[in-house]
Amino acid sequence: MKYVNKPVPKTDAMSLVTGKPVYTDDLAPSDCLIVKILRSPHANAWVEEIKTDAAKKIEGIACVLTYEDVSHKRFTLAGQTAPEISPWDRYIIDKHVRFVGDPVAIVAGETEEAVDKALKRIKVKYRVEEAVLDIHTAKDNPILVHPEDDWYMPVGGDNKRNLCSSNVEEVGDVDAMLEKCAYKVDQVYHTKANQQTMMETFRTYCYMDHFQRLTVVSSTQIPFHIRRIVGNALNIPSSKVRVIKPRIGGGFGAKQSSVSEVFPALVTWVTGRPSKIVFSRKESMIASSPRHEMEVHIRMGADENGIVKAIDLYTLSNTGAYGEHGPTTVGLSGHKSIALYRHTEAYRFAYDVVYTNMQAAGAYRGYGATQGIFAVESAADELAHKMGMDPVKFRELNMPMEGEALPGYPDVPINGSCTMDKCLARAKEMIGWDEKYPFRDMGNGKVRGVGIAMAMQGSSIAGIDVGGADIKLNEDGSYTLALGCSDMGTGCDTILAQMAADCLDTDMKNIVVFSVDTDISPYDSGSYASSTTY
Repeated sequence: MKYVNKPVPKTDAMSLVTGKPVYTDDLAPSDCLIVKILRSPHANAWVEEIKTDAAKKIEGIACVLTYEDVSHKRFTLAGQTAPEISPWDRYIIDKHVRFVGDPVAIVAGETEEAVDKALKRIKVKYRVEEAVLDIHTAKDNPILVHPEDDWYMPVGGDNKRNLCSSNVEEVGDVDAMLEKCAYKVDQVYHTKANQQTMMETFRTYCYMDHFQRLTVVSSTQIPFHIRRIVGNALNIPSSKVRVIKPRIGGGFGAKQSSVSEVFPALVTWVTGRPSKIVFSRKESMIASSPRHEMEVHIRMGADENGIVKAIDLYTLSNTGAYGEHGPTTVGLSGHKSIALYRHTEAYRFAYDVVYTNMQAAGAYRGYGATQGIFAVESAADELAHKMGMDPVKFRELNMPMEGEALPGYPDVPINGSCTMDKCLARAKEMIGWDEKYPFRDMGNGKVRGVGIAMAMQGSSIAGIDVGGADIKLNEDGSYTLALGCSDMGTGCDTILAQMAADCLDTDMKNIVVFSVDTDISPYDSGSYASSTTY
């Protein structure tokens, strides 16, 4: 191979280091209307009256939009392959605001100064109600985050119980097996919500083309899903929407939801004029897509030889005010953790994903697996400690092995690809585990300990997600590589160009990489779940 597995400059390296205009806001037309959002100061309230006349009279204001101006067909912002396993529980603007930061009005104007002035002139009368803020009391609470009758979820939810999703999966008699185990742990582990802070905040600009189609240029991981989501939000055919992805300044999963796109899309659709929105850092912190808060209760049992025989795992997940990614992230908290223990003969994985009056959660690196693995691996350490067994030895006895069972994945009876044993052996050697475990006395009043944990991760969602790439031979002998996946700093544009150059036995300079445009790029589910290069 001439290029693969060799260090090469990134395809966009010079543009980035020389400050060329490559990001969304760099490319937005100078005549774009500036779009900003008036956000709710209350966690749970109803808009009884909203007066916008004074705001509309300010010079330079193009439009002020409220719940009266949007489609009343619910949709989801989750960037998932349709049909999305997330509830359709949103309007672009709703009369019922469900967290501090929920949109109340959209203002668009010629200048930022005019828009800021107009936001202050909007007068809103709220009927404030008690909020649901504790995940432990959310389920079956008389205060409903989503009392509406047009709420829709394809599987396992009940909005009249504040349940975004709920399910129980069980194999074998877990209680009986735990009773037989010589060693048991019973613990609860809590992980808080984490916010992601990529350098480029959420931002989008939109314009109408000469065919009167809506073009959305956005910093997103999911261009093709954005096309569908914007169509659903505006209640127009997706064929009326074109999405272009420029260079992304980081995503981490936050941009696997449509956080900013629907607002300028609505403005441009209503006014016919170009418009853009750029989230402030504060908005990106309070009204975007953080990791789900989860509490995991785990019972784990092993026999006298240290072989794990039973796992009982219950996850309580906080989806916040809306449910995008709620039903799917929680699944990984159990599936990706139970599967780490191959001898498990009985397991139960139950979960409740509850609505609260907090910022809606979403995708963030690890997508629920991080929370579940933290809990299971902590319990495993406590179990090994009870036995007086080295935690590395404990995992060597129980870890996934190629050709053996993969508990928690009934559709994958045999683990076909895994070298966890080699990985752990190498990690143990690099750490110097035998010399350092359980700790070393540093001789200065301090000790330094070591720890071990296992994790597993797949690439994409099997049987659902797809990727696409087209190569065209040009008349001068060069090639155009059209990709459907979003390079968000991960370097997939460069990596795929390396592969193409080696496969075609040509100089890498002859490969022109064309990034995502939903009108002409091959379909791709998006850049998430470790699935761009692979």
